[in-house]
Amino acid sequence: MGFIRLTASVILAFALLTPGLFASGFESTGIGLKARGMGGAFRAIANDWTAAYYNPAGYAFVYDNQLGANLGMMHLRNELVPDYRMSGTYESGFFNDQTIYNQNEIYTMPSAGFIVRLPFWGETVFGLSAYQPFDYSISWTLYRPPLAYNDSTSSYLPSSQYNNNLDVVAFQLTAAREFMEEKLSIGIGLQILRGDLVFNNLYMRANPLDTTAYPDVLSDRPYDKIPEFTSNDGNGWGFGLKGGMLLKLNEKINLGLTVSLPFDLTIDGTTSFSFIMPKNGDLINDQDTTGYQPGNIGYLFAVGNPVTFKAVFETKLRLPPSIGVGFAYEVNEKLRLALDAEYTLWSRFEGFEFTYSGFGLLPLDSLSVVDNFFKYNLSNPVDWNDAGKVMLGCQYDYNEVLTFVGGVSADQTPTKNGIGFMPQFIDTGDKYGFNAGILFHIERWEVGLITSYYHYPDMTIYSADDIDQDDNADQFPGEYKASAYETILAFNYWF
Repeated sequence: MGFIRLTASVILAFALLTPGLFASGFESTGIGLKARGMGGAFRAIANDWTAAYYNPAGYAFVYDNQLGANLGMMHLRNELVPDYRMSGTYESGFFNDQTIYNQNEIYTMPSAGFIVRLPFWGETVFGLSAYQPFDYSISWTLYRPPLAYNDSTSSYLPSSQYNNNLDVVAFQLTAAREFMEEKLSIGIGLQILRGDLVFNNLYMRANPLDTTAYPDVLSDRPYDKIPEFTSNDGNGWGFGLKGGMLLKLNEKINLGLTVSLPFDLTIDGTTSFSFIMPKNGDLINDQDTTGYQPGNIGYLFAVGNPVTFKAVFETKLRLPPSIGVGFAYEVNEKLRLALDAEYTLWSRFEGFEFTYSGFGLLPLDSLSVVDNFFKYNLSNPVDWNDAGKVMLGCQYDYNEVLTFVGGVSADQTPTKNGIGFMPQFIDTGDKYGFNAGILFHIERWEVGLITSYYHYPDMTIYSADDIDQDDNADQFPGEYKASAYETILAFNYWF
């Protein structure tokens, strides 16, 4: 009983540290039938193939071979009222004071796996699964240059201006075995991680022309800032580890402990650049004006034609480790309760720093001022904090055919200080998840439907701060609102 009290105290400590399950940062909401319906509180149960994700040690107590799959469908409903003004005072083309919604899209998160019990190494249970431990997808259209800057941009402005489509898929080989019969098991998962990233952003770059040589270009707004659209599309491979322990304290109480250790991924690929250049017809049409004729640098910065080219990029994706503890209690033969707590080291993720090389043909690339401007390495830094979450779930077996599951979760935000807050990652504060579902048992089949709602608080970012002092804003000021809905369809088959 002393050990039980200690375990309960640890879980309670996690709960008290988590004042706030669409998960923190860009972590996936999870996988599976019962687990998702119970709000993710599955670490101490882990009795189907999804134990690969929640607690690999659970495989040792699955006595039948199993095959399963599920499809999660997530709908983000986010709002942004921009307040992005240059120097905090003047307009430059952002849709300020308008309510903008993220581009409507339902993105999917498929996963699948199987378990087999083999008659060697103490009847070690093996499994192979594929799932997404990290996933995020969002896109916005927030900008159009003022007509005074360039009145001919409508045909080549990108629609997906602020976009983040991040997928990390784990291909996991899991092995688990009992070390104390019917009491203690240990499992480990070896992961090959595949990361895919599409990251679009808009940077308001300072006009590089010298104010003495070209006073007409820089003295009058809005020519002092040049919009640079980038679209980074790449992928990379890496490794990860997931370990767990499952202890059956008695016939009614289970304790689960887990650790997840994904290693950093190097993402590389191709970047498309598009600079929306100023258009000043008076300078171009005035034949007496020197420095603004074709072939001259002044012409490039006054004629209004876009500058587009490609390059190769590389960036580091620093994935966060996590530790967790779970507690399950079988109230009676029909009802089971579960409580989980997890702590994730989100401070390891520092945003993206893009390093470019292999540039395509640039205009006037013999001039150093243009070369430095167009080839500048860009970054999107964040300052996130480590965060915890608590999940509480229940499972009720109504009869041999029907099982009902439900759960709630409280998830602490890693973005509590708002530093580096951009439309590509909408995590406005401590959030709450509400989950419910129904499972049908038909002979060897189990099918089900789970639905979830995630509530976020509102958040206001007040300034476009430059965190890394590179003369580019690293925050997008405005009023943010967020919520998310998810539906999961799944099946399991025992054989």
